[in-house]
Amino acid sequence: MSRQLLMDRRFRADLKNMSISAEMVRQCKATLSMDEKKAQDIDLAVSEAVSNAIRHSNSIGDSSIALRLIYDGKKLIVEVEDSGPGFDFEEVETPDLDIPQEGGYGLFLIRQVMDSVSYERKQGGNVLTMEKHIAAKGD
Repeated sequence: MSRQLLMDRRFRADLKNMSISAEMVRQCKATLSMDEKKAQDIDLAVSEAVSNAIRHSNSIGDSSIALRLIYDGKKLIVEVEDSGPGFDFEEVETPDLDIPQEGGYGLFLIRQVMDSVSYERKQGGNVLTMEKHIAAKGD
């Protein structure tokens, strides 16, 4: 099956807009009839990724976040794009869960609940791609 773009939305990089991504995941869950556990995993990962993108985005000018949800017949592919300064994805350390800290759990949580996570710096922006295998209804 070819890739089908389910949703593609760009919104201002503002924490007040977190509800946009939550609504997109809710609509995707209904469209794909995915089970509740997988929908919760995707919602957590998208919330963390969008929150990180907003917090680390380029605050100069009109910064925005793009969120794309793509389905290829077997997995949901989520792309979060922002114009932030970028980071070394491979060097992000796993937090020490025995030593509480205020932040730094986002990528750790995303990696825990998604099947695949990758990062790419392109065209002056960042693209975090997350994949989750989901069974079609009846599979």
